[in-house]
Amino acid sequence: MNNSVVEYTKLKNRDNSKFSELVLLFNVEFESPNPNYVNSENIEKLLKNPNFVCFVATINGRVVGGLTGFELEMYDREGSSMYLYDLAVINECQRNGIGSRLVYEMIEYCKSKSIKELFVQADGIDQHAINFYTKVGGEQTQTFHFSFDTSNY
Repeated sequence: MNNSVVEYTKLKNRDNSKFSELVLLFNVEFESPNPNYVNSENIEKLLKNPNFVCFVATINGRVVGGLTGFELEMYDREGSSMYLYDLAVINECQRNGIGSRLVYEMIEYCKSKSIKELFVQADGIDQHAINFYTKVGGEQTQTFHFSFDTSNY
């Protein structure tokens, strides 16, 4: 990174190319079987969705990290919660505060929208993610995640 200036930006409608860059970064960092796949139609839909939030970190215009989240409107209390869906930073830029700053950008966004809760899931075997979210101030709770493959029904 060597004294490179990192810029943090909340993506807006029509920021498709930056979001596509982030998706490709996610594909590499999450070891996707299709690392070059980007669903352009979904990217456009998501950027138009007012409940979808995406921040990117760039160095010299290149996306080096980012996170995505979904605002979930609550029915059992006033307001919303924010679900942090994905967060990644390219390997050579990790451990330089970029991921932490992305989380803090999301926290500030939530505060500006009076969203009182931000939550994220981490697999029990992903100790790196657990350590990271603990370090940035997250409180670990014991929750069980259930998935349903709807094609089996």
